[in-house]
Amino acid sequence: MVKRKRMKSQMAVILMTMLFFAGTHSVQAEPRDTLRLTIDKALEIAMSDNLNIKIADAELERVDYLKKENWYMLLPSVNGSAQYTNNILKPVFFSDFFPGGKMEVGSTHSYAVGGTLQVPLLSFALYKNIELSELEMKSALESARTTKLDLVAQVKNSFYGIIMIEESLKVLEQSYKNAMESASNIKNMYEKGLASEYDKIRSEVAARNIMPTLTQARNGLELAKMQLKILLSLKMDTPIAAEGSFSMFENEINNFQRDLSFTFDMNSSLKSMEIQLEKMNKSFELIHSQRLPMLAGFANYQLQMQSNEFSFNNSWSNSLAMGISLQIPIFNKLSVSMKEKQTQVVIRKMEYQRDLIRENLSLSAQNSINEMTRAKIQLESDKEAARQAKKGYEIAKVRYSTGVGTVLELNDTEVALTRSQLNLNQTLYDFLKAKNEFERVLGTENISKQ
Repeated sequence: MVKRKRMKSQMAVILMTMLFFAGTHSVQAEPRDTLRLTIDKALEIAMSDNLNIKIADAELERVDYLKKENWYMLLPSVNGSAQYTNNILKPVFFSDFFPGGKMEVGSTHSYAVGGTLQVPLLSFALYKNIELSELEMKSALESARTTKLDLVAQVKNSFYGIIMIEESLKVLEQSYKNAMESASNIKNMYEKGLASEYDKIRSEVAARNIMPTLTQARNGLELAKMQLKILLSLKMDTPIAAEGSFSMFENEINNFQRDLSFTFDMNSSLKSMEIQLEKMNKSFELIHSQRLPMLAGFANYQLQMQSNEFSFNNSWSNSLAMGISLQIPIFNKLSVSMKEKQTQVVIRKMEYQRDLIRENLSLSAQNSINEMTRAKIQLESDKEAARQAKKGYEIAKVRYSTGVGTVLELNDTEVALTRSQLNLNQTLYDFLKAKNEFERVLGTENISKQ
C-alpha cells in the first residue's frame, strides 16, 4: 500500500515536470506572425522578389554588357609579341660573287619584341552590329515587361482565387451549421415522437455529406495559398492571409459597359514581334554590308637583336611602320546573296506571324469582353437566386416544424441555398479573371489594385 502511494506520488512529480517543460517549450516556440496581404502588397512583393523578375533583370544586365562590347569594337586594338629564334641552320643568301655561290646570313640567336596597333576607320559591319545590340536591349526590355505583365495577371488571379475560396468556405460552413441545426431539431422531434426515424436519418446523412466538400475546399485554400507564395517567392512555412472581399467589386461590375474601345499598340507579344522584325531587317543590312569595302589603319613597331652567343650584349635595332589597309570583296561564291535571300524569307514569314498574332489578340480581347458581359448578366441572376433560395429555405424550415413540409423539401432548399451562394462567388471571380486577361491582352501596365 505504501509502495503504491509512493509510486503514485513519483508519477505525479514526473507528470508535473513534463507539463512544466512542455509549457516552457510552448512559450519559447511562438508561431510566426501571419503575413497579411492586400492586392497592392502582394504585387509589390512580387515585383521585387519574384524569381522570374530577377531572371529578366539579369538578362537586361547581360544585354547591356553586349551593347558596350560592340561599342568598344570601334576602339583601337593593341597587341604585343615577343619571339626568340635559334637558327640551327642559318638562312643563306645566293650570289655568284660569293665563294660557292652562297653565304650564310644572320646569327645563331635572334630576339624580337614588337607591337601592333589597329584602328577600324570604315566598317559598316561594326556599325550594324552596334545597331543590332541596341535592338537587343530593346527586345530584352520588352521581354522584361512581358514577364511583369504575366506576373501581375497571375498574382491577381491567385489572390482573388484565395478570396473566392474563403468566401465559399464561409458558405459551406454556414451550410454545415444549418444542416447540423436541422439534424439536431429533427432528432429532438423524433425523441418526442413528432418526427419519423427516416427524417432523423435523412437529416444526419445530409449534414455528413457536406463534410467532404468542406474538407476539399479547405485543402484547395491551402493549395491556392502555396501557389501565391511561389509567385511571391515566399517560404512555404510563411503563414499568409489575403485581405479583401468580393463585395467591393460589385459596383465595378454593374458599371461595366460592353462597347469598350481598345488597341493592341501596347500588347507585349505584338511589340516583341515588331522588334524581332526590326532586328531581322538589321541582320539583312549586316549581311549586305559584307559586299562593301573595309578600311582600317595600322601601325607596327619592332625591336630586334641577333647574336651568335646566347646573350643580350649586342645593340638593339628598332623599326616602325604605319599605313592604311583597304579590303574590297570581289567574289564570295554567292554565299552573301544566298544569305540575303534566306533572311528575306524569314522576314516575310515573321510578317505573317505578326498578322496572325494580331488576329488572335482580337479574338482574345473580344472573348474577355464577352465573358465580362456574361458575368455582369449572370450576377443579377445569381443575386436574385440567392435571395429566393434564402427565402425558400426559411419557408421550408417553418413548414417542416409545423408538420406541413417534408425533410426532403428542407434538404433540397438548403442545397439550393448553398449552390446559389457558391454560384454568386464564382461569377464574381469569373468577371475579375476576365478583366485581368483583358488588361494583359491590351498590355496595360496597371499594377495597382483593381
